[in-house]
Amino acid sequence: MSIQILNKDHGQSAGKLIKEFAQTLDRKKQRRHELWILSCYIDLDLIEKYVDYLLKSIRLTEVFLAFNFAEIYKAAPIETEDKLNSIKKNLNDININFEWRVLASSKLVHSKGYSLIQRSGDKVSGGVVLITSANFTKPGFKGDNIEIGYASNRKTDVQNFEKTYDYLWENLGVDIGAAIFRQEKYLLQFALLSSGLFLHKWSGSLSQDVGIKYKLTELAKEKGTIAPELAAVGFETGDTFTRQVLQLGDLPQKEVPRSFITRFTIETYWGRWCPSDAWNTLSATFEGAKQFVAQFKEATKKSILSKIKKEALEIQNDLIHKKLIKPVKPEHLDNWILRIQELRNNYRRLERFFTGYEAHDLPYSIEQKSDVIDLFESIEESIELTKATNIAKEKIVFALDDANPDLIRLTDEEKQIIKDMSSSA
Repeated sequence: MSIQILNKDHGQSAGKLIKEFAQTLDRKKQRRHELWILSCYIDLDLIEKYVDYLLKSIRLTEVFLAFNFAEIYKAAPIETEDKLNSIKKNLNDININFEWRVLASSKLVHSKGYSLIQRSGDKVSGGVVLITSANFTKPGFKGDNIEIGYASNRKTDVQNFEKTYDYLWENLGVDIGAAIFRQEKYLLQFALLSSGLFLHKWSGSLSQDVGIKYKLTELAKEKGTIAPELAAVGFETGDTFTRQVLQLGDLPQKEVPRSFITRFTIETYWGRWCPSDAWNTLSATFEGAKQFVAQFKEATKKSILSKIKKEALEIQNDLIHKKLIKPVKPEHLDNWILRIQELRNNYRRLERFFTGYEAHDLPYSIEQKSDVIDLFESIEESIELTKATNIAKEKIVFALDDANPDLIRLTDEEKQIIKDMSSSA
């Protein structure tokens, strides 16, 4: 029994502490063990990783997960349920049963606690319980955050945790399904919005994003639209003056088919909403996108960026000395490299340069109720004002009528329509 700091640099993480207690259990390779997870916020990718970690030292037969209802919207209810079902299948394949419940309350279900329960028959024969501030997320559970927790291997504490967990499971637990959405109209609206993406037509250029930006001096401006000395070293005019240094070659480009916009999107004040299934299906047909990203990554390898920085520094110092560009901070080129590295790791943003559209997730959290309602009302207004046949509008109407966000999913036939659109574009 102890109160501990849970941090990888000041003690140990919550995950390691539970495993350390597990090492003290008798017959840990023979008896059944259950992992019980109660957390406000969760990282679903952490579940299988932690199970693998525990399996190195104990026999695990059950995993239970209970978490706050709002977490189903991190991706969208549909994607979250798919992910949970995938975890269940993967764990079942190694003979571990996985069950989950979302906990719904008028307020945040902020509880965090974990238990590893050993059973002999149906009775608790040992285990550990950890009551803590640490959520089941990478920062919280793996020790990046500084958390605190009370750990105990007393059988009565383990049994009390099980009893409390069962109470929350039975009294606050709801399915991610139509029942809860019939009761809560707002939750359904949020679920529908978060089950799609918002498309923004992008009018910028790749060069403006990847160029090294500088401010010109009055002397440079006196030399015309762009001073010959600047044009000679790759400067381009635009909203800002940028120097182009990347050798990107002729990158492929492809426009989103107009028929996709008219049939699978709905106008809102935040952009054109479309079901995630629709955009993902269309994106998969962009064969040139992979080539586009591959070419960009090849042109921005670490060794190439280092060489560019060295050459750019010489040119930069020369232009400052000639009073053609204004002085910059010492880290100016390092910041440019960081920006390029972030861009090369952002597939969706690079895809924007290829397609001419940028796809955004819902910009509001579930707590921003007035913003969410206003945005949903703009979708409803578009549906009422437009008479043309539109698959996205039909999806919204059917989902509202049945109080079921699952109806946003595209059928195989609808996905084929999108594939045919792309191939004929």
